[in-house]
Amino acid sequence: MPTPPSSVAPPRIRRVTLTTAAIEDERAWWTGRLGLPAAPGAPEGGFAVRVGDGVVAFAPATDTGRGHAPGQRPSHHVALEVAEDRLVEASEWLAAASPLVPLEDGETIVDFPAWSAHSVYTVSPAGHVVELIARHRRPWSPADPAARGAALVRGISEVGITTPDVRQLVDRLATLGEELWFGDPDTGFAAVGDESGLLICVREWRTWFPTDLPAVPGPVDIALRDAPGLGTAGPVPVGSATELFAAADDDGGRPAPAADPEGDGPERNGGGPGDAGPDGD
Repeated sequence: MPTPPSSVAPPRIRRVTLTTAAIEDERAWWTGRLGLPAAPGAPEGGFAVRVGDGVVAFAPATDTGRGHAPGQRPSHHVALEVAEDRLVEASEWLAAASPLVPLEDGETIVDFPAWSAHSVYTVSPAGHVVELIARHRRPWSPADPAARGAALVRGISEVGITTPDVRQLVDRLATLGEELWFGDPDTGFAAVGDESGLLICVREWRTWFPTDLPAVPGPVDIALRDAPGLGTAGPVPVGSATELFAAADDDGGRPAPAADPEGDGPERNGGGPGDAGPDGD
């Protein structure tokens, strides 16, 4: 598969709201172990933190919420873009919060030549796969050369979206101006958007690379900047449990709502790029 196009635009995923069955454990991890500052617009009963110029928020999962898998703990994926030449330093910050996920050869830094990127992964207390990705076609450095830890994060790079039918999801996103960037929807994996912000579309229950954790569905709300098919009138439902918003440019995007209890190299499959096209991990 040919190398997908690059983008030097600023991160366009302004805000993402995920759901978790262990809200206090997640809060302690993101704000305590990672030391990320609080951000405005936290969902009811949840929290929000600033990551670079974006916001990651968590809402409590309910047994009857939109897109919830009864009796299951939602498992999401989010990738944070870091300074492309300082992944090793950033990985030390992440590893201080939770152990990095090793590959079969014991290495923890994953080389994705097809995407001109390197990544490291960890798993948060509630089973969400968190990635740091250095994209070598997107040069960026923090204003302070002595920056460490969270200051090496530029913003949100990827968000996983689970769905029973990846092809249908990709076609739906295309109507909103979000085009296929990499992958084959018929294999259960596709990356949609561009390097400044990718929607990682995966088949529900497929394992998140490089872990053995299944992609358990749960509500996801994503605020995107510069998405031509999104307006300010309200969210656009996509996938089985995901809504997209047109992002504001003030505080990292409009606050996304909590789950509605009355509502309904290596290859990657929802954690990142593959060298030959993801086909299951």
